Amino acid sequence: MGVMARAEVTPSPDRAVRGSPPPGSFVVLTSRAGLQCSIDPVFDGTMNAAAHLRRLENWAAGLWALSAVVSVVAALAGWGVVLGIALLVLVVSDLLLHSGEDPQFPRWLELHEMGAVDRALFREGVALLGWALATRPSPWTVVAAVTAVGIVHGVHVVYRAATAPFARMDRARLVWRGLEVDGRTESPAPLGPPVPSPPPLPVGSQGVLQLDVLVLVGLLVSWASTSPVPVVVMLVGVVVCAAVVAWRVLARIRLVRSLPLPEEDNARLFGALVDHAPEVAVYFSGGRGTTYQLNVWIETIDRLTRPAVIFVRERHHLDELLPTSTPVVVLPRARDVEAFCVPSIRVVLYPTTVIKNNHMIRLPGPRHVFINHGDGDKSVTYSPLHRVFDEIWVAGQAGCDRYLNRGEGIRPDQLHRVGRPQLAHIERLTERPRTSGTVLYAPTWEGNFSGVDYSSVATMGERIVDVLTDPALGLTVLFKAHPATGTRLGAAAAARAAIEARLSAPGTPHRVVGTAPDALYSAFNEADVLVADISSVVADFLASRKPYLVTNPRDTEQAAFHADFPSTAAGALIRPDVEGLAQAIREALGEDRFREHREELATYFLGHPVGDPIAHFVAEVERAVERTPPRLSAAGESAR
Repeated sequence: MGVMARAEVTPSPDRAVRGSPPPGSFVVLTSRAGLQCSIDPVFDGTMNAAAHLRRLENWAAGLWALSAVVSVVAALAGWGVVLGIALLVLVVSDLLLHSGEDPQFPRWLELHEMGAVDRALFREGVALLGWALATRPSPWTVVAAVTAVGIVHGVHVVYRAATAPFARMDRARLVWRGLEVDGRTESPAPLGPPVPSPPPLPVGSQGVLQLDVLVLVGLLVSWASTSPVPVVVMLVGVVVCAAVVAWRVLARIRLVRSLPLPEEDNARLFGALVDHAPEVAVYFSGGRGTTYQLNVWIETIDRLTRPAVIFVRERHHLDELLPTSTPVVVLPRARDVEAFCVPSIRVVLYPTTVIKNNHMIRLPGPRHVFINHGDGDKSVTYSPLHRVFDEIWVAGQAGCDRYLNRGEGIRPDQLHRVGRPQLAHIERLTERPRTSGTVLYAPTWEGNFSGVDYSSVATMGERIVDVLTDPALGLTVLFKAHPATGTRLGAAAAARAAIEARLSAPGTPHRVVGTAPDALYSAFNEADVLVADISSVVADFLASRKPYLVTNPRDTEQAAFHADFPSTAAGALIRPDVEGLAQAIREALGEDRFREHREELATYFLGHPVGDPIAHFVAEVERAVERTPPRLSAAGESAR
């Protein structure tokens, strides 16, 4: 099981891929499908230009640079008040640089000699320069000021050196939830930095550097009063603070030495996992903001009849994960994945295709099953990269045809139709349509680059809302954008913001759908008609049997559009100029000429209706476990 398949990595001969990915992204152009898979520039920490310019830390960097120039001029010109204001702005902008969304940006500054230490030395140097030029201090006063600066940076160096082992030990100690280990059902919270700082001040070594605020204040007060006394007071204050930091670090060293080693804690966790004896593992990895791709499976996972465990590769998923009765273990390193793939595991379920999947797929023994987190017509749903899985589970026959008709090298025996358990709570159409009602506009995001951009938000979103909110139609409009909308294109971000502001204005009957995990499906039940882009939203909405309309942002010819995206065949298409949208809405609420076709398409995409889709999926997992001999898992353990 889990033998790696060789994938052809060639450009698409029958679907031109438009545009190019952002610099620094990883791109695979696959045969026939034209699929481009990239590391998400937002969720995996790297930045594209549009998102870069919108983030707090980037504005802070510009503010810092401007203040730096002003501070140098003020120091040379002897403008004390201006220098004081510029130094204050430097300190505040420095704090903002460490409170933004992107953890990579401070690292980028470090690599370009603009790290926290460099910035601290700069503001201290400017303050010393202005003070020295203005007050002509005595040599001993200069020595006192320079000594204070040296103490700040000396304490910073000692702090980093002393606490670096704590950070390594914290990273090595695995985190878990829902598994009983020595009477605990959750791993202890991290100790945190030895010297805590109240928000918004930075913590750890960055917080220690902020001791130089005492230096800046002392020099400015000395300048204003033309007295050396403030410098002496500042030096004493710095020494006292340094002593407090040293005391806190020594106390932390004693505490850490009293704790079990990470290896001992991990061994106990491993023993508890062996006792739990999971037969099913759900494996997930992704950047910040991607946990929703796992959350859509939590209800189903919790109903599995076989013992199960959820392996996540990044600790931040614990903050966004829905409550679950299934044990969760964070395995940050590849060797952790290998060590904790216990012999009892017979099936591993993968909701996404990410590079870190390789760390689990390469292990012999378990049956590796791709379950995806959506099932629609986007090209990402039929990647040749999926060949590496033993089985690919799709909702209905449409999923099978999507792979087999694209020539991606997927074998028929890999494909299994299992339905869509996430749709268990979607209510089916039970009454005749009306002449007015509720319309849900649920567009997708703009993708990592233009070749996979199916979004209507930037190009036609506001025009769509103009039509839907026309009082003549008498509609209530719900708006639910994909969580990533606007992360690549500024135009999409601006259009989304404008739409949300308009539909959430006081007194309007319309509404922006919330971000709760079940918010979209709840909106399905509330809506009478859906307006959507090419995405799994269209296929999922088929479960309701309600009418829908699909956007056609590139104005593709209808026959070709339906051929490429079969889920659209039972709904009207919306052209970029949105001409005919109002009439299409009236027809959907009234005549509804696509109703019989939707019934057929729903079965084609989602499989034959079953009483409980979750129970149906659970039974499929049961069968997968049964067809995986236990000896294979044992063989995997012996290989380790």
